[in-house]
Amino acid sequence: MESTRFGSPIGIVEVSCTANGISGIVLGLPGHASSESNLPNSLLMEATRQMLQYFAGKRMNFDLPLDWNSIHGFQRDVLTVTADIPFGHVLTYRQIAEKLGRPTASRAVGGALGRNPIPILIPCHRVVAADGSLCGYSAADGIKTKAWLLSLEEHTVVGKKLV
Repeated sequence: MESTRFGSPIGIVEVSCTANGISGIVLGLPGHASSESNLPNSLLMEATRQMLQYFAGKRMNFDLPLDWNSIHGFQRDVLTVTADIPFGHVLTYRQIAEKLGRPTASRAVGGALGRNPIPILIPCHRVVAADGSLCGYSAADGIKTKAWLLSLEEHTVVGKKLV
């Protein structure tokens, strides 16, 4: 596994990959943006480029392979649905549960999203409570980061809620 770090509007981002694709993203790390690998591979360089474009408001979709090998079962099902939420759209935890045929599994959906190893590329920030409340975001500065990402995608956020 290789990784690289870069600075972003939400702090230092670390991107990791395997031969199969992007395997992990950690948002809001302390420290410096210098690369942990001396010569990042082409996939890490492309991931950095695409993510910086996204953070600058110049990219709506990512064209990067993901390594799903460490994601299994219900979590994989949840993240597969989440990966298909388009830029500028949101789903609720319940809507994802319903798509999976488990309409009472909203909390389990939240738990699966909370362990998302590839945030941004698997856009768990696009999942909100039924009333539009922003809850359950563990990356970087939590709800503040989720609000920033949703605002980037042209949503109006007041306090901790979509309006």
